[in-house]
Amino acid sequence: MKRKVDKRLLQEHFETRVGYVYDIRMRYHCSLDDAVDDPHPEDPRRTHWIYNLLEKSDLLKIMHQVQIYPATNAQILRVHRSKYIEALERTEIMERDMLITEQEKYDSVYLCSESYYCAKMSAGALVALCQAVVNDQVNCGFAIVRPPGHHACKSEAMGFCLLNNVGIAVEDLFYQLLVKRVMIVDWDVHHGNGIQKMFIKNRDVLYCSLHRYDGGEFYPGSKEGSMDQVGEESAAGFNINIPWEASGMGDGDYMYAFKNLILPVANEFKPDMIIVAAGFDAAVNDPIGECAVTPECYAAMTDMLKQVCSKIVLSLEGGYNLDAVANSALGCIKALLGVKWKAGFIPEAASYNGYATLSAAEVNGVSLGKHVVNPSWKALPDWSPEFEVPYAYNAEPSTLGKDVVDRVIDTHKKYWKCLRESG
Repeated sequence: MKRKVDKRLLQEHFETRVGYVYDIRMRYHCSLDDAVDDPHPEDPRRTHWIYNLLEKSDLLKIMHQVQIYPATNAQILRVHRSKYIEALERTEIMERDMLITEQEKYDSVYLCSESYYCAKMSAGALVALCQAVVNDQVNCGFAIVRPPGHHACKSEAMGFCLLNNVGIAVEDLFYQLLVKRVMIVDWDVHHGNGIQKMFIKNRDVLYCSLHRYDGGEFYPGSKEGSMDQVGEESAAGFNINIPWEASGMGDGDYMYAFKNLILPVANEFKPDMIIVAAGFDAAVNDPIGECAVTPECYAAMTDMLKQVCSKIVLSLEGGYNLDAVANSALGCIKALLGVKWKAGFIPEAASYNGYATLSAAEVNGVSLGKHVVNPSWKALPDWSPEFEVPYAYNAEPSTLGKDVVDRVIDTHKKYWKCLRESG
């Protein structure tokens, strides 16, 4: 017979208090044109897949849910123009035909009558989690939110994004004088043009983006994602783009970028907080990103950033293979918790079977389950969690990936002492 463990006792065993935000109502944002057998890539199930995998893995038992609320007009208008917000507000009372006409005004966006409310919930949830971290209610956290936000600009929606979640959260932190310096790491496979535009002249924000660029042809399809975009005026050097030139980038390419560029600069910048625009569309078998980053690598990158600044929040952006999204998020959260990682499940291409395809051992690489449900759980206080990644740290970069990173380093040497000293 399985023995029930007191959740508070289990949480107290972990020194790191990891928060999360989630609300099932964010699923209400959906495409009016969706067919059951051919859903839109920004699938409403993406957040639910993550939540259910965390629940099945027992990790929710040791995490702390943070109460959320929709972003306020004041918070939103620090980032977005009032005319644009008024246009989004009008969609709440539009009929289907008007909504379809309205969404066609934007680039790669769908709308329904619940879309704006969901966008406010998504942004507000990230704001709440960031506030909880800086106020020491939790140490770090993961925002399981949608719609995503890193493409959203001041006056327009684009790329599945309505409100710029990260931008709203960062400006809220500055407005409340809770931080002086924020680092944003955007590992979504698409360049976060919306975030970049908002902070391109702000030297208190270090923005680092790793994305497919393909000579400016990959979405969002502009030169804004080039390595030459280093920041403007006094903020030159505080915008770092790592623009991959082809598909297929994998663990070694991301590890090389982190070890030789992102981490040295982060340590020199000394952020008060790190926010990760955590898109998982560079993951293995993502149908849009077509790259090869594994859940282990996402875990490793999270762990590396956590060593730079313990106040770190990851916020879901893209990712269009449901299994890949859920397993990549699981890896990141294991890294935040500091629990042991084992080489686990690699998602099938275009698979939508989710956690139901996984054995308990694969879901639960931390082997936490045996401590939670086994009658011998009393041994729990003697168990010391240890985070480890079997191979991602030592993965070798591709020739193409290494060349891109080396050229970005050369571009930024004049701005960062650590890059000059590294040779």
